[in-house]
Amino acid sequence: MSVFKVETRKISKICQHSNADKLDIAQIDGTLFQCVVQKNLYKTGDIIVYFPIDSILPDELIEQQCIRNYLAGKDKNRVRTVILRGEISQGYIAPIESIKTYLKQECIQDDLTEVLGVIKYEPPEIKISCGNLISKPEFVYTYDIEGCDRFPDILSKLMNEFVFITEKIEGTNFWASIDANKKISIGQRNFAIENLENKPEHSFWQVARREGVIDALEKISSIYHQSNITIRGELAGPGIQGNYYKLKKLKLFIFDIEVNKKVFSFNELQLLLKDINLLNSFVPILAQNILLNDWFNGKTIQQMSNGISVINPKGIKEDLLEFETQKNDKPRLREGIVIKPMQEQYVFGFGRLFLKQRDPIYLDKTGF
Repeated sequence: MSVFKVETRKISKICQHSNADKLDIAQIDGTLFQCVVQKNLYKTGDIIVYFPIDSILPDELIEQQCIRNYLAGKDKNRVRTVILRGEISQGYIAPIESIKTYLKQECIQDDLTEVLGVIKYEPPEIKISCGNLISKPEFVYTYDIEGCDRFPDILSKLMNEFVFITEKIEGTNFWASIDANKKISIGQRNFAIENLENKPEHSFWQVARREGVIDALEKISSIYHQSNITIRGELAGPGIQGNYYKLKKLKLFIFDIEVNKKVFSFNELQLLLKDINLLNSFVPILAQNILLNDWFNGKTIQQMSNGISVINPKGIKEDLLEFETQKNDKPRLREGIVIKPMQEQYVFGFGRLFLKQRDPIYLDKTGF
């Protein structure tokens, strides 16, 4: 599970805002996060409480901090990435003394998530109208990717690795599996989806059937006998996250295949996808077999995450039949990037070696 916590941290650096005399930029120690703050409110070395993006704050804390107007969501209670006068602000920081006052405690722990009543915002699951949500097969774990901003040390390790970089898709989690007894299951993040008798097949099952995922599972199962197999991807299109790419129908973007929880490395995965006729369903590849440091070429991870989506790079036009048409069409920004080594690796105390970086400009413009 990806890390989410409200915690005490140190300000590693304060610098003047490039375009506002009354604002500073505070960098959070041990991370790549920065926050735009009131000028002269903090200094380097100050201990603060850091609220990461996607924090949902309780009303009492919002009122105590007087920050309602700076929060997002229909209830104005969610912290999100914003760009203030041209500078990225990722999260919210509060003076530690104000949090001690709020909690009526002089000594507070490092992890304050639970005691402050902060929860993480999660996009709503796809509504189920023609199926039941049931437990996933035991071998299908909940899929999460850690972010570069929180783990700069892991990013540093990747910098000298040969990697491939893919576009991060704005959609919803999708998986399809077949177990050792040939039972097929399909689901979303935390649950499997069970079709109902005498009802239309659920859309996830329809996509899996239409795009050849079910046939592919059966073919892989015939190669790896008595194995548990999972195909993982992101589903985008009508009814999902506002159909960001304006697709006319649901489309699956595959990013991993596992056999008994073992993930295929890039070259193995590409060969397998070709063999099961799903190579065209792989997530868009931005670069492959390149040293990450060379790909960065002196730029920051935030700069490299920014760009136009490969899925809809020209905006929505009538001659692109897979897209809906609308007025004032513009190219779609990509949500971000995912970085993986060409050969699968694991890091003690961290887990699988791979990271994501969501584009701050995308987050500011979309509000996701």
